[in-house]
Amino acid sequence: MGIVVKCNMYFVNLIYKKLFRPLLFRLDAERAHDLASQLLSITESSNISRKFIQFLSSKNSSDIDLFGLSFPNHLGLGAGMDKNGSFPKSFASLGFGHVEIGTITPLAQSGNPKPRLFRYPKYNALVNRMGFNNDGADVIINRIKQIYPKGERSVPLGINIGKGKNTPIDKAHEDYIYCLNQSFLQADYITVNISSPNTPNLRDLHKMDLIAPLLKILVNTNQSCAKKYKTLPVPLILKISPDESYKSLENIICNARECGFSGVIATNTTISRFGKMQLDSMENGGLSGDPLESKSNAIIKFLAKLTNYNLPIIGAGGISSYDAAIRKLDAGASLLQIYSSLVYNGPFFPSRLSDSIRHRRKSWV
Repeated sequence: MGIVVKCNMYFVNLIYKKLFRPLLFRLDAERAHDLASQLLSITESSNISRKFIQFLSSKNSSDIDLFGLSFPNHLGLGAGMDKNGSFPKSFASLGFGHVEIGTITPLAQSGNPKPRLFRYPKYNALVNRMGFNNDGADVIINRIKQIYPKGERSVPLGINIGKGKNTPIDKAHEDYIYCLNQSFLQADYITVNISSPNTPNLRDLHKMDLIAPLLKILVNTNQSCAKKYKTLPVPLILKISPDESYKSLENIICNARECGFSGVIATNTTISRFGKMQLDSMENGGLSGDPLESKSNAIIKFLAKLTNYNLPIIGAGGISSYDAAIRKLDAGASLLQIYSSLVYNGPFFPSRLSDSIRHRRKSWV
């Protein structure tokens, strides 16, 4: 059966790269994303479709225990692909060991003007300036209750929260508190996103006069929710920018640890452009994909050593191959997340990659 599955995956991957990807890449990037979402809506509502996807995917697992949760493999879906929590079961069927939805904000918002998503196949990269377009916290959490409720999941679900576009920075904490309160009962973990470059002033929250009070009030809110519902607090994860200085990152991580955050995601997209990329005409926005890998890895290594490997890190940025994934884990990451590589490598890439990592990690034991 294993040989049959591997053959199926090989041919499906070949068909995607030779047929479907060229067709999708003829479309505007966001239009292609919308088309993929329409297909996912079919699988989300069809048990038969998801069973077929699971048949084509690897069925191997190797549990990783982290944050008090059990992850069936190292690889997760990063926030941004399923902003509205519409397809969590479908993504779980594709072989992800966890799924992170969002970023969600208190109110629905349309995001930045289009076009706002751009491919750079030469670099295996994307640039986005989406701007937290989403249906709003109330609608999204109610949707999750209906289609992927807590206690009935095959993989953990993370909910990524942020501030609204029009919320002044001195009121940002109110948006995070609202989203945390709404998400608490449905999130397996909550990611606090202060690092998107596409919401005005959001990255100011990395500053010392803002980060400490924000993190403290969110930990207190989390504990209040736990007391209210007579359960344990939800693990809080901080998603950080790759464009901060190491001194700034050290201060941020020290505050996160002191406040009681469970871990970090390193890193979000970057506004930097590297090497020859500066010579090309690239859109403004957050750059993700292969060009981000070395910068992300360096930050992961720095944070791992800074915390003596005692603060779990979810590595993100430029994981487009088995070797890239191993480099992230060797740098100090405990889990991984992908986004751009799903676009370039196709829907069965997560299953193939997580299976490869499992065999490598097993051989180290």
